[in-house]
Amino acid sequence: MKVLDQKIGIFSWFGFVLPFEERIALIQETGFTGTSLWWEDEEEPFPMPKERMPALVRERGLILENIHVPWCDANALWSDDKALRRAIITKHKQWLEDCARFEIPLLVMHLCDGENPPEPNEYGLESMGELAKAAEEQGVRIAVENTRRRDSVEYVLRHISSRALGFCFDSSHHRLTDQEDFHLLRSFGDRLLTTHLSDNDGLKDRHWLPGHGVIDWVKVAGAFPRGYKDFLTLEVYPTPWEVQETPEEFLVRAYERIAGVRTLLEKNSKPIMSGPVALLDI
Repeated sequence: MKVLDQKIGIFSWFGFVLPFEERIALIQETGFTGTSLWWEDEEEPFPMPKERMPALVRERGLILENIHVPWCDANALWSDDKALRRAIITKHKQWLEDCARFEIPLLVMHLCDGENPPEPNEYGLESMGELAKAAEEQGVRIAVENTRRRDSVEYVLRHISSRALGFCFDSSHHRLTDQEDFHLLRSFGDRLLTTHLSDNDGLKDRHWLPGHGVIDWVKVAGAFPRGYKDFLTLEVYPTPWEVQETPEEFLVRAYERIAGVRTLLEKNSKPIMSGPVALLDI
């Protein structure tokens, strides 16, 4: 049963190989009110230029919440090589212009990439300060996502106070790096702009539906900022057994799980039980 009718989204790629239009239609028909896009052209077997996607999303009556931009070379944001920094800054400025052009309010980005990302430094602050200013000029916002380095998002938010710059909370990344330390949510909750919600086994970034893994969703809800009113968005893929089901069945389960998370957020002042099974009992 659908408990909610707004502010619930799912990433437009959810693990089933289907034409873009079909995926978007299924998302809307399941009851989700928003989606977000990976900002590159889709290729084989169903080619789709990214520039066509925003209109198709809106034609289905969905809210286009954000675009997620590629993170290759993100480490260059922190480089002491000015040419490398200029190249990655220029790419992100072009993507910010795309946001303005297609009336997309938010750009989600990574601050680093790979197994050994650089330590936060003043070069990265220069890069992100320039991008925050460009976002302000374009009338859009940037959400930096918590990834492999647990300190990079905090470092940027602590030093750059722009209203155009906030963060995306990825629950799976958080479980792998921070375990049950919710310092980021508690310290910068007023700058939370969006979410990538999924579960994992504590070992790898599985992108499972909430309730399939080890994340304690009652504790997540307890740390969530009370005033958060934006989308709760899933970034999920099916498990090996869910791949054997239809995409419709997977999306119905996804909707029920994200609705359950939202219910936990609404009740986070008086949790009844803790542990991953709590979500399944809602």
